[in-house]
Amino acid sequence: MSVMLDINEAAEWAKDFIKKDVTSTNISYLIQYGKIKKHNSNGKTLVNLDELKAYYKEYFKNLKDTYESNFGKDINWALSFSSIKEKETTKHVHRLHPYKGKFIPQLVEYFLDSHTDNFKKEVYFRAGDIVLDLFAGSGTTLVQASELGIHSIGLDISYFNCLISEVKMQEYNLKALNETCQEISGIIQMEHKRSGISAFEKELDEILYNVNREYFPSDYKYNLTRGLIKEEEIISKAVKKANSEYGKLLKKHNSPMKGSITGSDFLDTWFAIPVIHQALLAKEFLEKIDSEKNRKLITVMLSRSIRSCRVTPHYQLELLDNPVYGPYYCFKHKKICRPILSMVKMFSKYAQDTISRLAEFSAVKRNTRFAVIDRDSRELNIFEEIKKRDQEFYTLLTKQRIKGIFSSPPYVGQLDYHAQHEYAYELFGLARRDDQEIGKSSHGKGVGARQDYVDGISNVLINCKQFLADDFHIFIVANDQYGLYPQIAERSGLRIIKEFKRPVLNRASRDRNPYSESIFHMVN
Repeated sequence: MSVMLDINEAAEWAKDFIKKDVTSTNISYLIQYGKIKKHNSNGKTLVNLDELKAYYKEYFKNLKDTYESNFGKDINWALSFSSIKEKETTKHVHRLHPYKGKFIPQLVEYFLDSHTDNFKKEVYFRAGDIVLDLFAGSGTTLVQASELGIHSIGLDISYFNCLISEVKMQEYNLKALNETCQEISGIIQMEHKRSGISAFEKELDEILYNVNREYFPSDYKYNLTRGLIKEEEIISKAVKKANSEYGKLLKKHNSPMKGSITGSDFLDTWFAIPVIHQALLAKEFLEKIDSEKNRKLITVMLSRSIRSCRVTPHYQLELLDNPVYGPYYCFKHKKICRPILSMVKMFSKYAQDTISRLAEFSAVKRNTRFAVIDRDSRELNIFEEIKKRDQEFYTLLTKQRIKGIFSSPPYVGQLDYHAQHEYAYELFGLARRDDQEIGKSSHGKGVGARQDYVDGISNVLINCKQFLADDFHIFIVANDQYGLYPQIAERSGLRIIKEFKRPVLNRASRDRNPYSESIFHMVN
């Protein structure tokens, strides 16, 4: 006789079966989209255990077949970290600020910690060693090294990347920091009240509530997935009505949302006027903070806050296509949504989240030295730069040198790292070195761009190799779709002794195509 489970029981069973967090919502999704059948008993939704088990077995078999077909049978499934919950991959300071293209902390920990297994047959780093990240990004390597008692150095051409890394690693007086954040929240709230945007938002939300109730009732998603309704027709009517009411509201409150305020085309385009005014007042207060350490941290808090206030649809947060100042149909939430018109909630939320995450990290990190350097790593004298900053760390460096490298360089033609945080560079007037980025997306992926990439990464490795210990280990994480890293290694005077392949299953983007990374292990 088949075993029947309710939604919650099915989630608990699945959690144990696939060794991954599964919620009742996940099970409901499988039912809603026809992955498993819905059974009823006295008005209660049930699922068949055999059907649920068959679904998961088939899903993971297809997943494995797809990846092995694309990337080879030597792919290391243990390095997918698929059973790790999101709250672990984004633990403590790892989610202090959004950052595209970062690796998860568990990948760093795998190679830096003292365990061995069938793939990692020796220990490469030990507590007290020094690890170098050539492209530090948001500081994942540095943070994990600190947890393991390993000293660290992070290099990056982007000042804002270095700022994110540095503020994660510092120690703070959290009580004093909280008081400062409360002052800034008060300033933002005062401007929120003065501008009248609060009343405007309240009326707008009421309008959208009524429109959504009329056009997108509770059974809308269910009927949509079964093709029982004409989505485009409903969307057109709902958007038209919402924007008609929105236009009347703008006239009533005399509240323009767009204008030339800052002198920056980017800021004036991608942020509503109320948000800009609040951000400028917060920035003015920021400049008066005596503590450089606190000033830098709050800069990152404010950056995270304004990033969430860009006038872009919820379903396109990473893609700045066309600004949307009024109501729009949200393909993520399946209803009419609106842009964020105030920083009040965002800054308060992120300030408290940041303080909480810093406290969590402080409890697990160890007493290690670190340095974050915003310079071009093709030319930098690492030892001399640290000598200027930290004499004790410099002494340690000259005594034992750097044990090795763990880093993920930019990919060919994938991202422009300064443009990723354009809002921060523009608001805070930060110095930029866009022209020194390696692998910029604006340079394309052609033959010339690939050769420039090989030259750039090779020159970084050649320069930094001189600061390493004789028995160094270098680990480079890359999606090497053009097969450039054997050439890079040879040009740098290095040998690739092993390539660890990992399937990347927990991706932040909406792209669900099979994707893998290689971790190239290089030595002299």
